[in-house]
Amino acid sequence: MKRFKSQFSLAFICLILGFMITYQYRISFSKTKIVDTRQISDLVKQNELLKKQKEELDAKVREYQSKIDEMEKSVTMGSEAAEKLKTELDNLRILSGLNDAEGQGIIITISPVDNIKSNYINQIYATDILDIINELNSSGAEAISINEERYIARTQIREAGAYIKINETKFSPQEKFVIKAIGDPSILEGAFKMPGNILEQNTERIAYTIEKSDNIKILKYNKKIEFKYAKPGR
Repeated sequence: MKRFKSQFSLAFICLILGFMITYQYRISFSKTKIVDTRQISDLVKQNELLKKQKEELDAKVREYQSKIDEMEKSVTMGSEAAEKLKTELDNLRILSGLNDAEGQGIIITISPVDNIKSNYINQIYATDILDIINELNSSGAEAISINEERYIARTQIREAGAYIKINETKFSPQEKFVIKAIGDPSILEGAFKMPGNILEQNTERIAYTIEKSDNIKILKYNKKIEFKYAKPGR
């Protein structure tokens, strides 16, 4: 009887222990399952957040790229405008004589003819040079020089005692004068090939040559230009 009671007590204790172990396992499993579910939920939320941030970053990249494209286009247009403005400015400086100039054109050399029949010494007059300059300008010359003196709007060509004065520089009228002109060589030369041209009219006292050239260099005006009265118009 005592042995049966002992076996029954041991079986009851084992049953209780088994129940407790099973219950503990179920609780642990349930907690693990809850933790795993929460972690998955957090990961899903983080993933969604990362996707949203990536989309926002992509949108920013597109926005900045668009701005960069606009800036590059603006800079390019600005460069083109600046280049065009520089070209126009350079052309104006050439026409005004403030820049050196080079290009194709003609070279006219005039010199007095020796008068064998008399003791009279021929010479070049300021009007001879002015007539040639006027003819060159009428034929589209873009730059002109006389004995390396740049011809501009303010250039004076006149007799000054025994000399011819050009840009305040004196030259002997008994010496040769070399006149350079940049422009269309055929048109410039053609102006002095017409019958009765100004050079042909003075062959008795002036010898001349005309030479075409593809590489004429004309120096800039080297005197100081001051404006006391003239101001830019409004």
